[in-house]
Amino acid sequence: MSDVEKKPEPVDPAYLAAVLRRRQAMRARLDAAEALFEDANTEATQLLAQQYKATKSTKADITLADDTKFATVTRVGGEAEAQVTDRAAFEAWVRDTFPEHFGFRIIPARTETYVKDAFADQVLAAVTAANVTQYANPETGEIHDVPGVAIKATRSPYFRWLFTRTSKRQPLDGRELVAEALQTGHLDLDTPPALAPAAPENAPAA
Repeated sequence: MSDVEKKPEPVDPAYLAAVLRRRQAMRARLDAAEALFEDANTEATQLLAQQYKATKSTKADITLADDTKFATVTRVGGEAEAQVTDRAAFEAWVRDTFPEHFGFRIIPARTETYVKDAFADQVLAAVTAANVTQYANPETGEIHDVPGVAIKATRSPYFRWLFTRTSKRQPLDGRELVAEALQTGHLDLDTPPALAPAAPENAPAA
């Protein structure tokens, strides 16, 4: 005779209500925090981009009010590579300049021209490396302007944010340092930082 499965007991209503309340309240707090984070992230990214244009600095330490380092931000440069943007112009250049790398494919009812893949890859790699749409003939050294090719960005610059790790001198990692600063009142996330007033243009030199 098989055991009869026992009917699950109902959850304590007060405990269930408390758990559901906590869950949804935390969701509301998280939504608010995410909205604030997006604003702060947008402003920080814009300021870092402006700073890079002015000083070309690519890395900055992020510190608490007492100069304790708890994170870093690094600008990662974008990438670009040569791409064929006008295949007809590119094929015509190869046909007239490097005919040994140009050919015809006979397909039923039509004939198709083509550039050898290895040569196309060679030209594009050279253009990418030189960062200019020119190709040097490896045999003669002659420089050719390559039509139908452009250098296009494949990845835009971005900023990499990292929290510090623990060390012998600092037993707390970056996230723990932030939590401690918040708990002790040394860090305020509710009030946006105030921009220092600009000095008058005609102010006398100190």
